[in-house]
Amino acid sequence: MSHSISRWPRSLAAAAITLALLLAGVLGGCKSSDPAALMAEARQLRVKGDWRAAVIVLKTAIQKNGSDRDARLLLGEVYLEQGDAASAEKELRRARQLGAAAPGLPLLLGRAMLMQGQHERLLAEIGPTAPAAERPAILALRANALLASGDSVQAGALFAQALSLQPDLPDALLGMARMALAGKQDGEAAALIKRALAAHPDHVECLRFHADLQRAAGKPAQALAAHERILALQPYNVQARLDVASLHSDAGRFPEARAALGAARKLAGASLPVVFAEAMADFREKKLTSSLASLQQVLRVAPEYYPAILLSGAVQLGLGATGQAEQHLQKFLAAYPGDPYATKLMSTLHIRANAPQAALDLLTPLLEKNPADLELLTLAGEASLSALKFGPATAYFEQALALDPKATSLHTSLALSRLGSGDTGRAAAELQRASALDGGAPRTGLLLVMTHLRANDTDKALAAVKDMEQRGNNPLVQNLKGGIYLARREAGLARASFDKALLLEALYLPALANLAQLDLVEGKPADARKRYEAALQKAPRDVALLDALADLAQREGKMGDAIAWLERARNIEPDALPLALRLADMYARAGSKDKALRLARTLQTANPSSPQAAGMLAQAYVLNGDLNAAIEAYGRLAALVPASPAPLLRMAKLQVEMQDDSAALTLLRQAIAVDPASFDARITLVNLLTRQQKFADARAVALDAQQGAPDSATGHKLEGDVHAAQGQHAAALAAWERAFARKADGGLLIQIHGALNKLGRAADADARMARWFKEHPADVPARLYYASSKLVANDHKGAIAHLEAILKADPDNVIALNDIAWACQQSGDARAQAYAERAHALAPGNPAVLDTLGWIDVERGNFARAVPLLRKANALAPAAGNIHFHLGMALARSGDKRGARRELERLLAKPQRSAHHEQAAALLRTL
Repeated sequence: MSHSISRWPRSLAAAAITLALLLAGVLGGCKSSDPAALMAEARQLRVKGDWRAAVIVLKTAIQKNGSDRDARLLLGEVYLEQGDAASAEKELRRARQLGAAAPGLPLLLGRAMLMQGQHERLLAEIGPTAPAAERPAILALRANALLASGDSVQAGALFAQALSLQPDLPDALLGMARMALAGKQDGEAAALIKRALAAHPDHVECLRFHADLQRAAGKPAQALAAHERILALQPYNVQARLDVASLHSDAGRFPEARAALGAARKLAGASLPVVFAEAMADFREKKLTSSLASLQQVLRVAPEYYPAILLSGAVQLGLGATGQAEQHLQKFLAAYPGDPYATKLMSTLHIRANAPQAALDLLTPLLEKNPADLELLTLAGEASLSALKFGPATAYFEQALALDPKATSLHTSLALSRLGSGDTGRAAAELQRASALDGGAPRTGLLLVMTHLRANDTDKALAAVKDMEQRGNNPLVQNLKGGIYLARREAGLARASFDKALLLEALYLPALANLAQLDLVEGKPADARKRYEAALQKAPRDVALLDALADLAQREGKMGDAIAWLERARNIEPDALPLALRLADMYARAGSKDKALRLARTLQTANPSSPQAAGMLAQAYVLNGDLNAAIEAYGRLAALVPASPAPLLRMAKLQVEMQDDSAALTLLRQAIAVDPASFDARITLVNLLTRQQKFADARAVALDAQQGAPDSATGHKLEGDVHAAQGQHAAALAAWERAFARKADGGLLIQIHGALNKLGRAADADARMARWFKEHPADVPARLYYASSKLVANDHKGAIAHLEAILKADPDNVIALNDIAWACQQSGDARAQAYAERAHALAPGNPAVLDTLGWIDVERGNFARAVPLLRKANALAPAAGNIHFHLGMALARSGDKRGARRELERLLAKPQRSAHHEQAAALLRTL
């Protein structure tokens, strides 16, 4: 059993009253100035449970007489009942200094220390000897301190001793119940707490523990009844109202939850427990921005409040701010290593960052202790899948699916968190319950299917999804089934499955998107658009549909329409940061520099802690040519993500553009210091030094990388680059071969292939590529490079063979479709037109695709279509000399000699000589 929870701060409200006064400005007046009357009023308020008002009255009494030991003693007791242990201890010690000698004062002080997690201090100060009447309670107090310190053996002995003296002592029975629960003896825990409540039906802590047990057992109604019993006893009990709010949130009764939170705020103002509970409620309702604002309020006043640190990590992860999420989670795990929920969040972060092994390193020890944890199995499967470890991934997912999700309690930690007194662990359990990680069997089944698909086993994938279908049909299952049929090249069955998904849920966006994708593949973009627009008529404020229409318009090259859809979406959700960021990016892509900059400034001002907003602002400054401002914005981004070298690298590249090589060198070295493994920073530094012909310095960077990571390929790769820049192809080849031996990589092989050709070893070069493709048939980038080299060598049939292999694995690869269309056209293969049309359907705004299709139409004499296609391509890529030449040729062949002369003269007038310069000049002479 882990005892890390026991080391957490023991009070949800260690600074609650102070925070309430600071944030809510609590001021109060009293009905009398007579000390005796004030004490009487405070006692009446305490009996009613109005602790907040009692505190104000007692503070008034102490202001009148700072030596009033009775007032300080009573104030200490009220603070203790309210949960403000630190303030309670202060007042109780002051009362003792003033001569207070209440029989229970040591017990009160001990409880204050226990709530603060000061277990060793408690055991040192509060000895086992005590008057007979107090001895059972003191023994129970010391037992709770030992239990919280991890010594369950001695704790159990003291609890038993206390119960031998007072069989119905609630603190001892409660402690024994916690021990039973920690030992997974739920029935024993329930029996002990039932025994305690039979003797003390109004004991608040026992009632609360009973509610925890009912909640963990899936009996929310009974849990709610226990908390309502507490409120009947103590109408001013803020924590009970927060517990009620949490139960309503569990059941999705968000208005009722908000009402309970409102009642708690009226009682306690903006106290730490209330503000944190509001942040939790926002998290549950997916209002992440609001949740973050509340958490920032808490952490400004209590920066070491670990429940808020943990929740901040979860919220930032949900917002996509991985840098901040990682900082919060690292801080939390440094204090509580191995905490299950935080570990799961950090593992999720690693998986998203494509660091699956780091995730597995965290998950494996937890799985050894909790082999039947559905979430852990699912995350381990997902990490294994990401690491391409298909065997372990399949095993994890199958284990997860074999579990009954209802029998796998994800909420036991709620009760375990009550091992000691206090509520920090409880807060973590609340977060666990609200977590988006808990997807249950459907998510696990989805990942199992994806594992089979990644392993190219569509038969097993189809069997797995049919099993899911039998467990419960829903749009997700039908959409997944359609995806498998697509992978099997069974488009008709895929479309049928997507249609079934929409029958189950008419606005299920993934199925809509897949049907639209099928429309596009079939060359019917208008059908895809109509499909989305029909759905939008049913849900005109559906932002996801508007976003999908924007994406479709962008793919068609209709940037104006795309922007209009996004602007409409943003009017509906003005605070949605990802949506606004996409709109700013769209403005930038469309050349609307001023709009991009204005929106980026607005987003950065509204979201000062968002790396995405800071990055967008920097990009907008670059677009507007304000490089100094861009560097400043990237500097802010670097401060937000200090563990990332990327902003420093961008700043360095801008400094290079501004011809400040010295500043660039400094920034690049800083980036490498942040992340010594940063390949981009090292290669940029090597390239800069190479450009300056500082080859010795560049090689030193490469050698330093080799020394820092001798098993890494990076340093040897960079050394080869330096040699290649000096024309030392044999030395470059040797270095690249050393890199390749450490990490067989298609990109390295491309460089090796080039070096072998330059050394006159073309046969060796081709043999190396042939072996590689035999072992790595799915390496698309390497095949694209090799096919391109075949095209350059006019080996069109050789290029076609490799491009066909690419399209077999990736039928929608636009580059491959465009290149094979060109190769077929050049070799007289009749498939050229069909390939070009498919590429155009997928990327109608790609100038290279437009050029290929346009030239094919020229060759076929279809000038009416060819000329508009080539004009559009030329407008999109005005610097591409081949497109310009093809346009001139098309005009000339169509009979528009004047237009042809104009285009050819423009091409020849360009300062940069085109590869088609001589051909253009020769054609011009004929016109």
